[in-house]
Amino acid sequence: MAVADEGVEVRAPVEGRFGEILTPAALGFVARLQREFGPTREALLRRRAERQAELDAGASPDFLPETREIREGAWRVAPVPADLQKRWVEITGPSERKMVINALNSGANVFMADFEDAHTPSWTNMVEGQINLIDAIERTIALTNPDGRTYRLDDQVATLLVRPR
Repeated sequence: MAVADEGVEVRAPVEGRFGEILTPAALGFVARLQREFGPTREALLRRRAERQAELDAGASPDFLPETREIREGAWRVAPVPADLQKRWVEITGPSERKMVINALNSGANVFMADFEDAHTPSWTNMVEGQINLIDAIERTIALTNPDGRTYRLDDQVATLLVRPR
């Protein structure tokens, strides 16, 4: 089933709860991002390929001269949020439903749901991963295995971070 909104066409299965992620507002946002930043993104990708060729030919990496003022300026970042002050133990893993529950319940300080290296980036995995994170944030995530074993969140869970693709 194809879903289209504001110039974005989804040419992959939209089944089950996928519509909760692929809303008209979300598709419209993607369309607006592409319209506004697409040409810049494409130019940056071309420049990236050019720069890689320069580096491959022996050029040395360096900072851009036009960013000197920023690098040498007197600026500070915001303080670390309270939930991230204690990051002694972290777990990183895919956003698969059982993994999300077990990682959040693990006793670790932080669980980083990894949509990159720890995650097979198939269409289904990417969209279901978003659904799993919404359910975890709303504390409605649960899973019952075929053997009857049930998984759900404990009262105390790790802080959730997301590594996007």
